[in-house]
Amino acid sequence: MYTELLLGAVLVVASPQEPQEKQEARDLDWGRVMVEVEIPAIEIPELDIYIPGFDFYVPSYRYDWDDRGDEAYQEMDTDTTFEVNPNALLSIRNHAGEIIIRAWDRSQVRLEASHSSADKVKFFQSESAVKIKSETRHGHPDVVDYELTIPRTMAVDLWGFQSDISVDGVRNGLQVETMSGDIELRDVEGEISLRSVEGDIQVMRGKGSLEINCIEGEISILEFEGELYAESIDGDIVLEGISSDKIEAKTVDGDVSYDGSINDGGRYRLTTHDGDVMVTMPTNANATVSVATFDGEFMAEFPIQLEGAEANRRFNFVLGDGSAKVELHSFDGDIQLMQR
Repeated sequence: MYTELLLGAVLVVASPQEPQEKQEARDLDWGRVMVEVEIPAIEIPELDIYIPGFDFYVPSYRYDWDDRGDEAYQEMDTDTTFEVNPNALLSIRNHAGEIIIRAWDRSQVRLEASHSSADKVKFFQSESAVKIKSETRHGHPDVVDYELTIPRTMAVDLWGFQSDISVDGVRNGLQVETMSGDIELRDVEGEISLRSVEGDIQVMRGKGSLEINCIEGEISILEFEGELYAESIDGDIVLEGISSDKIEAKTVDGDVSYDGSINDGGRYRLTTHDGDVMVTMPTNANATVSVATFDGEFMAEFPIQLEGAEANRRFNFVLGDGSAKVELHSFDGDIQLMQR
């Protein structure tokens, strides 16, 4: 439930002046004239609740990502294999079409590309990088589908405008950005950054650090070990089989669910503005739990002793020795606590 706030502004304008005073006014530097603005006070409900704040990075149109001239790039066949440094960085820019990445234990890259006869696939290779792009004589290619098999130790940097992207088996970190399209990762490790304007994001089995930003789409993370940050404007966030000391998941319009570890000394923050928060935790968890909801109910599957309850809207309770910190906040939704 969203609340629309109307801000009014009253401009205080000086009263008419004598002719001589008006002449002096015309000689002023009008860039420095001060205008007084009165903003009426806004009444906020007296509830100390965390409202998600979002600082989204929208992927830029980085189709040409370096300043090397065309002579640095070579045309390549639509099915080719070449030797590479297994620790190099693989970069792909695609205007439209799928990007599929698989991994193997060879120091080679196999590239298969499907595109029209008017399009060309080009690549640049050095000791530290392999960069691939497609082009046509006029504008950007319509659709190019890429399928690559790469050394699993290569780092990966992928960008797509209208592209579904899938990566399987990469072990040296990756960055994926898409304006419109789904992102799917499986069995990945390292420092991982995923950003999408419109599309779902799914990670199945991973390890390292994970940061996800999604404006319109659902986020699903299954069996991940490591620090995790996920945010969405319009979509649910599902976290299952998670092992982490630090988690933050927040959405404006959607549910947040978590089923994973609550480690001693860990920090866990799950918040939504318009949706439910559902948490499944071990029965032997040691945690100090903070609950806040403005227009919703709290339900727990095991008995708890509340502290600092304010009309059942905001309260804390302790499980075990309380060493972990767990924050469960929803402005317009229920909060459910279940035990495993």
